[in-house]
Amino acid sequence: MDATRADQQPMPGKLRPTGTDGIDQIQADTAAALRSTIVLPPYDEVLRLIDTLKGHLGPLIEQAKEHVQEHRPGEVAWYREHAQIDNAQFQLRAGPGNGLVSAARRLQSLARSVQQLLRQIHHEQGA
Repeated sequence: MDATRADQQPMPGKLRPTGTDGIDQIQADTAAALRSTIVLPPYDEVLRLIDTLKGHLGPLIEQAKEHVQEHRPGEVAWYREHAQIDNAQFQLRAGPGNGLVSAARRLQSLARSVQQLLRQIHHEQGA
């Protein structure tokens, strides 16, 4: 999982990834989290990636909340996007679990939430 810059935390006040570099970094961190779980990475690496993805997820949730306003209540997209936001907020609050296996599962759930929100936010842009 050394292909990412996961040790470099996103700036807390920054809500939007800067251009394609920011999105590319989020996608690289997500890909690292979704690697095969046949051989689990060390626990400290899983925890570091969880923190990194949570750092990405917080700003993405805020962007998704802005984006969902483009839809009217009652539209399928409105309900779907609200469900994704609710799931992401749950993932953000959840801890890593009791051991390596549960932490690895939490990491993958976080990564899928990040992917969903990226698709939701950047859908019109083709990202």
